[in-house]
Amino acid sequence: MTSRRNAARYVLGCAVGLVLLVLGVMVGVISAKQAALAAGVAGTHGTYTVEECHERYPAAGSRHAGRTISCTGAFHPARNGDSDDRGSASGTGGVNPFGTFHPDAVYPPGTRVPVQAGDGGTYVAAGWKYAWGNLAGVAVALPMLAAGAFCLLTGFGARWGRSFADSWEGLPGGFVLRPLLLSVAGMGILGAAVFLFLQHYG
Repeated sequence: MTSRRNAARYVLGCAVGLVLLVLGVMVGVISAKQAALAAGVAGTHGTYTVEECHERYPAAGSRHAGRTISCTGAFHPARNGDSDDRGSASGTGGVNPFGTFHPDAVYPPGTRVPVQAGDGGTYVAAGWKYAWGNLAGVAVALPMLAAGAFCLLTGFGARWGRSFADSWEGLPGGFVLRPLLLSVAGMGILGAAVFLFLQHYG
């Protein structure tokens, strides 16, 4: 009976690790794409003319963390690589969260914001300030990947399962993987701190 419980906890811990790995990959890929757009490495430069913006909060009455701003409007691509907005409108934003412009501030109607347009009507505010913030997201994905790999390899993470110390000592190939996982997690934490600093003070 005990062995079955231990096996179930091991499988559950592996499932936790798999979820962390998937989330880490998603956060890293999405953040990298957003960073490339904000830095002007990818996408089409232009101006987003705001029609209206709405604020949403995770809980009713909450005015703190978790605020999401969604704006709808029209995107005007720049002509000949210029940074102005004299191009014709190529489309309008919609309620679709993947096509709506999500800035970090509420803009009044008629405001023209420099943006980069990606595939599928994705609009990202242009500039290194926003690129640094998205690169911080890429860095945050690294500790998630390290934790996911650790849980997947050891079964750690299930309630009443193996302790962290036992799992750490029992990590397969620990002589190589222990310093590797610590390095990946450390680089992610340090990188996130540096990129956030650059975003706010750079």
